[in-house]
Amino acid sequence: MHRLLIVDDEPLIVHGLVDFISQQERWPLEVYGALSAEEALAMLDRHRMDIVISDIGMPEMDGLELQKRIVRRWPKCKIIFLTGFNDFDYVQEAMRHQGLDYVLKAEGDDAVVQALEKAIEQIKEDIRKEELILQADKQLKLAIPSLQKELLSHILQGDLHSVTRLDSLFGELNVPFASDAPVMMAMVRYDHFGRFHSIYDRSLLSYSIQNIAQEVLTNSVSLVSIELDRSRMMWFMQPCPDGEGGGLSVNALPYAGGCLELIQQTCRELLDMPLSFIMKEIAVPWAEVGDLYEEYNRLLSRGLGMGSEFLWIYDETTAMPHEGRHTPFHSGQLRSRIDLMTLYFQNGQKDAFEGVLSDIVAEGGRFTADPSIQQEIYYSLVPMFLSQLNRLSGEEQRGLIDIGRLTGLGAHVSWNEAMEYLRMLSSSMFAESRGGMEREENVVVHKVQRYVQEHLGGDLSLVAIGDVIGHNSKYLSRLYKKATGEDLSAYISGTKLKKAQEMLKDTNMKIYEVSAAIGFLSEPYFYRFFRKATGMTPQDYRDLHGGGTHEHL
Repeated sequence: MHRLLIVDDEPLIVHGLVDFISQQERWPLEVYGALSAEEALAMLDRHRMDIVISDIGMPEMDGLELQKRIVRRWPKCKIIFLTGFNDFDYVQEAMRHQGLDYVLKAEGDDAVVQALEKAIEQIKEDIRKEELILQADKQLKLAIPSLQKELLSHILQGDLHSVTRLDSLFGELNVPFASDAPVMMAMVRYDHFGRFHSIYDRSLLSYSIQNIAQEVLTNSVSLVSIELDRSRMMWFMQPCPDGEGGGLSVNALPYAGGCLELIQQTCRELLDMPLSFIMKEIAVPWAEVGDLYEEYNRLLSRGLGMGSEFLWIYDETTAMPHEGRHTPFHSGQLRSRIDLMTLYFQNGQKDAFEGVLSDIVAEGGRFTADPSIQQEIYYSLVPMFLSQLNRLSGEEQRGLIDIGRLTGLGAHVSWNEAMEYLRMLSSSMFAESRGGMEREENVVVHKVQRYVQEHLGGDLSLVAIGDVIGHNSKYLSRLYKKATGEDLSAYISGTKLKKAQEMLKDTNMKIYEVSAAIGFLSEPYFYRFFRKATGMTPQDYRDLHGGGTHEHL
């Protein structure tokens, strides 16, 4: 919805235009009035205005000076000049400073309508300008390093959808890797932070370590690093296309070991930071990156990997086998799915939430011979359910939570029964969340309606109502329409009409008093509003219902 400000030192013109334009259903406009340039500037300091209709010849500050100040505040604002005389010099000056149009006061409402339609169309055209696309392109270029790391994080978590589109994604994000060539990975662990405590310090440390690594590997290896958590990074490496000698190849164990050892030594000496490394000497296809990540997690958490300044580069013959498990389990993929479920619940996307839950159930079903994996899956889901349950109100929680049953996998006779319980719980949570949202929406609707009924003679713009209720005006308008099926502006008009009819029937108030009591600044526009809604004038309505005293204009 666009905002329009009408500025003139003649109250009759301002009030008349505010009432007239507010009644036009063809435009999505919020209409405001100001009786001086100073008052207009004060409003422009508080609110963005998309269109301004301003008189040129005003005392103290004329419309041309006002135009210059508006352009400094809101460069995209469309300015239409209203003038009582056709002075070419004034018009030429106005157009020179980004004026959109001018209207002679003697031309009437039709000329104002045409000028407004031109302004609204110009606003739409501006939005389509290529400048917005260019700005977005610049912002995207600045974001590319973060997007590269986000893509690699998805691949690390086992996102096979990303893997199937690697060629296009690498091209779009300028990732310095070949999508059809294998990649080598090294997991890096900070063994202690020392003086690096704050987020800034840790970011500085991360960049320093990467710079050291790139200096060691210069001209031989393309390297991209992503942060896994507070204490670990993952390095992705491929040989540079034009690397000479020393290039990192599939069997480059001595070279890789020498490089990591040198990086480890340099970081200790220059940064006072002990690092541990684990790397498999064989490069893997991108589709197997997630599997290798899980393997690194397992190996670092046992035996030698628990020590400080651990450095292990291994191949298939030296890796410690994980006994008894032939089907790989992706804990990173599980965490990613649970994060997705949290997002779906918060957005009220029940089908998507339950679809991911079904995938997790199927994953757990593959490990019937490995109860420890099923326990890991189940107890990874429990905190997410508890967290979302805690966000429901006390009334909504009542009857949903059986803590012992939720937090104890042993309370269920089988994996399938446990998963069926979580499905039932999720359905109940969504139902209660929907009910809570509807109750909150109804509270907002009642507040809006009460405010409108109590302030019919005051400012009932969406901005004013939003300020009182505590919501953005556009959001409030959408919420009201969603909850009631009626536009808020239609409710305001209907409430004004109902109140006007009551006063015409039940009181002796003069018609101009009725007009002012329900917020019309111009009596003629009240007549037009009433006739359009009822098919008769206010006086005819009063006469028909035997109300008040007979009154003639």
